Amino acid sequence: MKILFVSLGCDKNLVDTENMLGILKNKGFEFTDDEWEADIIAINTCCFIGDAKQESINTILEMAEHKKDARCKVLVVAGCLAHRYQDEIIKEIPEVDAFVGTSSYDKIADMINSVLEEKGISNFVEDANRMPMVEADRIVTTPGYYEYLKIAEGCDKRCSYCIIPKVRGNYRSIPMESLLAEARKLVEFGAKELILVAQETTLYGKDLYGEKSLPRLLHELCKIDGLYWIRILYCYPEEITDELIETIRTEEKVCHYLDIPIQHASDNILKRMGRRTNQAELRDMIARLRERIPDICLRTTLITGFPGETQEDHEE
Repeated sequence: MKILFVSLGCDKNLVDTENMLGILKNKGFEFTDDEWEADIIAINTCCFIGDAKQESINTILEMAEHKKDARCKVLVVAGCLAHRYQDEIIKEIPEVDAFVGTSSYDKIADMINSVLEEKGISNFVEDANRMPMVEADRIVTTPGYYEYLKIAEGCDKRCSYCIIPKVRGNYRSIPMESLLAEARKLVEFGAKELILVAQETTLYGKDLYGEKSLPRLLHELCKIDGLYWIRILYCYPEEITDELIETIRTEEKVCHYLDIPIQHASDNILKRMGRRTNQAELRDMIARLRERIPDICLRTTLITGFPGETQEDHEE
């Protein structure tokens, strides 16, 4: 049977999609990019911000039409929207046959087969803190010369604007030996650059090894032959250590590049957001990075229009 898979949202979601594609391929399913010839349509959704939620809903509605006018037999909704709004989707979009949550995507093949066996709506939305067990190789959907390596799942920060801990669970690091094995396979398949992603990369390993272990992971990844670049995204500023800075400075394969989501510059708004840093601490961190690694490239994320934000806060 042929499956059309639509992946929405962030790069972490894309890794989940690639894992699901690998699982489905192992179970004998074929893939298509034409919704008119798909027996099964699966959508990996996002609900992090309003626009992403609306895009996911629109895509579900669009694909639901193919239950009426094409050969589609099964419509699957996976990911964050399925985890957060399952009851609403069941009520408003009855064409959806199956739901797979953020922590149970490893069961997607069983879920589809259950629907095909006419057992009714298949529901695999489980505890957000469960860690999926994937044995199949991912199917890479990026151009091939770079690939994302998801090193952890979930988040413990609980910023006031963020739904991630509810739909993705608490922070859970992926064991280092599993990451190194996956990295070697990705390089073997042609990846020259690995981009490390998680809801927060800087806390990697603290839950497993009792200490922040991102520097140690970087040292081990740098030993892989054929890997040329390692890029780090989503570093919370309060968790960046001198050890991490020194690792980036000295390891030739680690790009002089960091994504540091600071979200705002006003202490008033940072406090309302539940962030762990103030403006002085942010300035100090950025100054230390630029002093130790003069050519570093920094990327950030900012929120404007936050509840309570004044014009003065915005100008700051």
